[in-house]
Amino acid sequence: ESAHAIRGTGQTLQWLATDTVDGAGAWFVERRPDGAVWKPGTRQADVTVTGPARSLLLTLTRRLPLTDHAATDISLDGDTDLAQHWIDNTAHFSG
Repeated sequence: ESAHAIRGTGQTLQWLATDTVDGAGAWFVERRPDGAVWKPGTRQADVTVTGPARSLLLTLTRRLPLTDHAATDISLDGDTDLAQHWIDNTAHFSG
């Protein structure tokens, strides 16, 4: 279900960690009809989610809410609904 839900028609997301060096914490995601494609680096995106790597990880794994800026130090620029859809529909498993 998750793999199908994150497919799209070209929507883009940028995840950018503010506490890494040399762009090591930058990931670009494009939602395509055949699935999502992740690429390292930065590009113009429909939504950019920026914050410390720890906060990004906790947000991506649903341990902190995307929009609780006080708790996460996360900032959003662009389509907030797109970022929330990504988080709501990506599968995370703990072992």
